[in-house]
Amino acid sequence: MPDPTDLLAVARLLLSSGEAQPASQAQLRRAVSTAYYALFHTVLRAGAERFMGTGKQQSAGYRLLYRSFTHGRMKSVCESLNVAVLGKTLQQQLGRTAVSQEMRDFAGAFAVLQEARNLADYDPTSVFVLSDSAGLVDAVDVAMVAFGHVAPDERADVLALMIVNPK
Repeated sequence: MPDPTDLLAVARLLLSSGEAQPASQAQLRRAVSTAYYALFHTVLRAGAERFMGTGKQQSAGYRLLYRSFTHGRMKSVCESLNVAVLGKTLQQQLGRTAVSQEMRDFAGAFAVLQEARNLADYDPTSVFVLSDSAGLVDAVDVAMVAFGHVAPDERADVLALMIVNPK
C-alpha cells in the first residue's frame, strides 16, 4: 500500500535535483503528480481504516473500500465543502450547516491539487516552474495536516460522502 509520507518525500526529492542542474519538466511534473497522490492515498487510507478498522490492510473489505474512492467524486465533494455554509442537500446529508475550517482547508487544497495533477499528467502544453511546483508540494503537506486535525466524526461523514453517492 502506498505510504503518503514516502510519496511526499519522493516529490520533494524530485524537486531537489541539485544546484548544478535544475529540475527537468519531467521531474517537476512527476513531483506535482506524486505529491497529489500522497494526499489522495492519505484519504483512501483514512477511509479504509475508519470503516474497516486498523490492522485490517490485508482483508478483502479493506481493499474494496480503498478502491471505492474515485478522483472525480472526491473532487466534487471537496468543491462542495469549500464554502462558508453548506448547500441545503449537504446540510441534510451531513447533519451540519458547515464543516470545520480544517476540512475546508483540506477540501480547497484537494481540488486545486487534483487540477494541478491533471495538468502535470495529461497536458503536454503545460510548463511547470520550480517555485510553483514546490508550492504545490508544500500545499499537500499543509492539506495532509489539516485533514489529520479534522474531528473524527466529521472526517468519517465526509469520507462516507466521498464513497457513496446518496439519493
